[in-house]
Amino acid sequence: MRVGPEGSQEDFLLHEGILAGRSDFFRRAMNGNWSEKKDRVVKLPEDDPKIFAFYVNLIYMGAMYTQTEYQKTTPVEFQAHTLANVKFYILAQKLQDTQAKNSALETVRTEMRVMSFAADRLPSTEIVEFMYKNTSKDSLGRRLMVDLWTDVGTKWILDKSEDLCRDFLVDLAYSLHGERTAHSGNLANRKGYTAYQEKL
Repeated sequence: MRVGPEGSQEDFLLHEGILAGRSDFFRRAMNGNWSEKKDRVVKLPEDDPKIFAFYVNLIYMGAMYTQTEYQKTTPVEFQAHTLANVKFYILAQKLQDTQAKNSALETVRTEMRVMSFAADRLPSTEIVEFMYKNTSKDSLGRRLMVDLWTDVGTKWILDKSEDLCRDFLVDLAYSLHGERTAHSGNLANRKGYTAYQEKL
C-alpha cells in the first residue's frame, strides 16, 4: 500500500488475504484487470496516512483507536479526535469495508455519549460539513450527525446556521419536526448503536 500525496506518501506492507477479506475495494483491485494486480501495490494518493494507520490497527488488532480520557480533553482536542474518526469512516466507505464503517460510527456515538452534551462536545460545523461533502444522501454517517444535534437548543442551531451546509439543516429540521419525543437524552443514544450499523 502507498498512501498519501506525492512527497508525503507512506508505504504499508500488508497481508493481501486479510485486506481482501475485509474490503471489496482491495479484493477487486488485486483480482481484477487493474494495474495494482500486476504491480501488487495499491495507491491511495488522496488519503491521509495517519487515518490509514488507524485502519491497519483495526484490521490487525480488531480495535479502533479511541480517546481514553474523555473528560480531560479540551474542546479543540475533542473536535480533532472526532474529525479523525469521521475521516476514518469516509476511508472505510471508500474501501467498502462495512465492519470498519460500523466501528467508526460506533466510536463517534460512544464518545459523544460519554461526554456531557455541551455544544462544544458535538461534532463541529466543520466536521458536519466534511461528512456531508464526502458521503451520499443515504449515509448513516449523515444520520448520526443529525441525531447528535437534535438535543441542541434551537437558538444555538440558529446561531450556527450560517456555517452549516443546507443539506444538513434540511435533514436536521425534518429530524426535529418528526423524531423528537418527550424522552430525555440525545436521540442517537435512544436509538442505540444498531441504528448506525450496516448489515454484514
